[in-house]
Amino acid sequence: MTLNPDYIQQRKHRESIRAQKLSNSGDPIRRFAESCLKYSGLRTIARKKALALQLEHNNLFIKDLTPALNGYRILHISDPHYPEQYDHLLAQGIETLTTATDHDLAVLTGDYRDRSFGPYKQALNALKSLRPHLSKRAIAILGNHDPIDLVQPMQDLGYEVLVNQTVLVEHDGAGFDLLGVDDPSDYGMQDLQACLADCQTPHQVLLAHSPDLWSSAVSAGIDAYLCGHTHGGQLCLPGGYPVRRNVKAPLKMISGSWQQGQMSGYTSRGAGTSIIDARSFCPPELTLHSLSGC
Repeated sequence: MTLNPDYIQQRKHRESIRAQKLSNSGDPIRRFAESCLKYSGLRTIARKKALALQLEHNNLFIKDLTPALNGYRILHISDPHYPEQYDHLLAQGIETLTTATDHDLAVLTGDYRDRSFGPYKQALNALKSLRPHLSKRAIAILGNHDPIDLVQPMQDLGYEVLVNQTVLVEHDGAGFDLLGVDDPSDYGMQDLQACLADCQTPHQVLLAHSPDLWSSAVSAGIDAYLCGHTHGGQLCLPGGYPVRRNVKAPLKMISGSWQQGQMSGYTSRGAGTSIIDARSFCPPELTLHSLSGC
């Protein structure tokens, strides 16, 4: 899908500003987290838990769903954060679980690169290796770690990358609109209205990197909202309560299934990790959503 050159230029400008800011900060959060794990003696077990990928099953309820779409399966992959130092265990874990999961459509909700700046070659290599394990159609959006320059290479690999765009997903003579907005977390270039203008069916499923667009999505009458970004907190207290939050959305939207008005939402805990390759009380996930009428 072709992007407006002015849009690309503006996105790159914002990426440059963000990269400069982050590179100057020296990753103090990363250093602090590493020190805490090291001196607590939890480094090894937290790393092991970060690789304990599991499959979550979720019913995605849509009011007045066309009967032919009932049971339609969407495999949701978010936040792999493939590191530049290629992690075979992470990539193989995602591929193995994907291969074992029957699905009709694959969607990816961003953050393919580990850091928010710098190289992304290994992320592309991992996405290339993953693509044969996915359904015939795989649709992706960008996260706050993903440069606009990833769009064309991902499309060359067989991914449909949506940047404020909408596509029609058809199944057994029925269909739904799949909307994909640009990252709302850091770049602020999402355009939900542009997506809505191209809708063709009574059913809309929105892909956004973070849950922070929930209010606009509810107002627009979106049926379902799939996102990630939060990692479920990644480092959590017992019971999955996040130590740190990186979104403005309500706490219930940090992880898993949630409902807001008529809209069904799901926030993935993500397949990878950010800042530090460790997890506690918050296992990584892939999610298999089944559309269900209500």
